[in-house]
Amino acid sequence: MTTRLGIYSLLIGLFVGIFSGISQFMGSKNIWVNLTISKIIGDNTSDTIIGFIPVLFIKNSLDYLIYSLPFFIFLIGLGIIFLLISLFVKNH
Repeated sequence: MTTRLGIYSLLIGLFVGIFSGISQFMGSKNIWVNLTISKIIGDNTSDTIIGFIPVLFIKNSLDYLIYSLPFFIFLIGLGIIFLLISLFVKNH
């Protein structure tokens, strides 16, 4: 299951990354350009999530992850994490 999630996440990340790159190259401003997690879930929800964390180091990391990191890089990283987990977890 985690292998499938990893492969799907990698494929979707590559798909979104390709369309984001094409849109930036063409100079058009659509949903693919500068797509981040905060644009998907909304700014109010993002502020609420970050506001619940009391530790400053984790707040800064989440702030970067939610507001600055492009969505396709997040998906590719998530896919790599799922694939690494699937290497060490046995399916029963």
